[in-house]
Amino acid sequence: MCKPTVRVTTLEAFRRFITNSIERDYYEIPEKRVIETIKGDFKGNEYTRIGTAFHSIIETGEPRYADPKDGCRIDVDGHAVMFNAQQLQVALDYRGEHPGAFHEIRRYKDYGRAVVTGCADMIDGIELRDIKTIYSSRSDKEYMDSCQWRYYLDIFSADVFHFDLFRFHGYRPEKHGYDVRGLELTRHAPPITCYRYPDMEADNLALLNEFMDFAESRGLVRYLTEAQIKR
Repeated sequence: MCKPTVRVTTLEAFRRFITNSIERDYYEIPEKRVIETIKGDFKGNEYTRIGTAFHSIIETGEPRYADPKDGCRIDVDGHAVMFNAQQLQVALDYRGEHPGAFHEIRRYKDYGRAVVTGCADMIDGIELRDIKTIYSSRSDKEYMDSCQWRYYLDIFSADVFHFDLFRFHGYRPEKHGYDVRGLELTRHAPPITCYRYPDMEADNLALLNEFMDFAESRGLVRYLTEAQIKR
């Protein structure tokens, strides 16, 4: 029987759930959302699809339907995401800063009770970079508290992880939908940088064990499969 396979994004959703049940200081995630993440019920929304489209420009450097004056259209899950020329250039300029980088690389690590997997947005030399589109102000603490960088540094055997943030100012899904051409896009500078530390692997193992206890107590382990990851 194959071991359960857990996405890092699922572990981060679980971490936010158990942390915010105590602190309630930012971006709360209810238990229902954690269960949806485990089951694969969450298929995306405007925020995630805009992010996917922006990522695709950085990854490929060749967006379809691009025009130097009008910007570009990127199709995601049957939705047309629209960027203006300035936004397109921000993505291309960022790509140009990392000409030798590898994009969208997935790795796995066996932690005993389960295998944990993560897909790195970018591997640039010996450093990892994660590209995030955001729609409101976020504190550095939110990213520093995340388990994402801890698992990624462990899984990829790296020492340095950067969060690169790109903010669409004033975005509201009910108003803008998938067309962000009228919004200002700015890049958070400098990036939020995180470093490996001595007890990192032990911290990762402790969180995974707590998550597995949660999944087992609710009969959710059957959803933690490699096939589910690739859906």
